[in-house]
Amino acid sequence: MRHTRRGFTLVELLVVIAIIGTLVALLLPAVQNARETARSNTCRNNLKQLSLAMASMDTQLKKLPGYSNELFNPNGTKSGTPLMFTPAFARRASWVVRVLPYMENTALWDQWNTFGTPPQAPALEGLTCPSNAPEVPGQPWLAYVGNAGWAFTDTTRGSDAAEYAANGIFFDLNKNKNIGPADGREAMLPVQMSMSQVTDGTTKTMMLSESLHTFYWTYGLDNDASNIKDAKHLFGFVWKSVTPTQPNKIERINGDKYYDEPTPGPPDTMETFADPSNSNRYESYGYPSSAHSGGVNVAFCGGQVEFIAETIEPTIYAQLMTSNSKRSKFVSGGVADRKLNQPSDDQY
Repeated sequence: MRHTRRGFTLVELLVVIAIIGTLVALLLPAVQNARETARSNTCRNNLKQLSLAMASMDTQLKKLPGYSNELFNPNGTKSGTPLMFTPAFARRASWVVRVLPYMENTALWDQWNTFGTPPQAPALEGLTCPSNAPEVPGQPWLAYVGNAGWAFTDTTRGSDAAEYAANGIFFDLNKNKNIGPADGREAMLPVQMSMSQVTDGTTKTMMLSESLHTFYWTYGLDNDASNIKDAKHLFGFVWKSVTPTQPNKIERINGDKYYDEPTPGPPDTMETFADPSNSNRYESYGYPSSAHSGGVNVAFCGGQVEFIAETIEPTIYAQLMTSNSKRSKFVSGGVADRKLNQPSDDQY
C-alpha cells in the first residue's frame, strides 16, 4: 500500500505564524515590564547605598556634605582679603566626592584630597540609573541629586540670597573666593547640616532623588580649571513656594523631561547649564526627574527609598524637603510651613 505524506498548507503556516506573533505581542510588554522593574530596583538600591554612605559620614563626623564643598590643605598658602587658600592648595568638590570614603572609594578620595595634581574622575557604577544610561560610557555621569532646599530663583525670595538649615539638607559649603568664579554669596556664612537638625523626622524628609538633568559628579572633566559657578541644580533638587502662578508646567517632578522651557533647546555643556544669565530657566531643572514612568525614586534621611508620583501636590513635595517646618521659609498660598498640616504617609 502506498502512503502519502501530507505537508502543511500555506494557510496552516500563516495561521501558525499569526499565533506565534500574537503570543510574542502578548509576552513582550510583560518582558519589558520585568526589565524595567529590575532597572528600577537597581536604581532604588543605588539610592539606598548612597543614603547609607551619608548616614555613615554623619555618624562619624556629625555633619553632612554640602552640594558644593571646598577641600584644602591646612598648611597651604593663603591670599586676598579675607585670607583664602589659593587654588594650588584648594579645590571644589560635589557631595559625591565628599562621601567617597564612605562608598568604599577611599583611594579615589585620597586623590581628591591630595594637592599638586588634578584628581581622577572615573565613572562610578552606583551613581547611574540603568534606565538613564550615560551618554558617553566611561565619563563621570551622575543620576542622583541631593535635597538643596529653597530655589534661588523663587520669586517669593525678593532680595534674599541666603541659605537656611531648615529649608533642606545640602547647602553651599564652598566659600573660598579663590576656588571657582564668584557667585555673589562668598561673604555669607556656610550652613553646616547634620541629621540631628532634621527635626521634622528623618522618615519625613527627602535626602536624595533621581535627575535626568545632571552632568558629571565633578565640575566638568577639567575640574580644577572649571569656570562653572556654584548652583543648586548642578548637584541638587529644589522647591519653590506655592503661589497662584506656580508651579507651572516645568517646575514640578518630571515637568521638563524634554526641555520644554520657554526658549527651546537643551544646554550643550555644563557651563551653559550653570550660566547665571540662564538661571531662571535652568534652575527649573532642579526638580526631580527620571526615566521611570509616573514618578521618581527618592531616598529619605531615615534610609527608606520611596517612589514619589509626579502628581504629588506641590505643597506636600516642598514640605517633604524642609527639615524643620517651624523655621523653614516655605509658604503655600500665603500660609507659612509652621501653620500647615504636616504630610501623612498616604499623601505621597
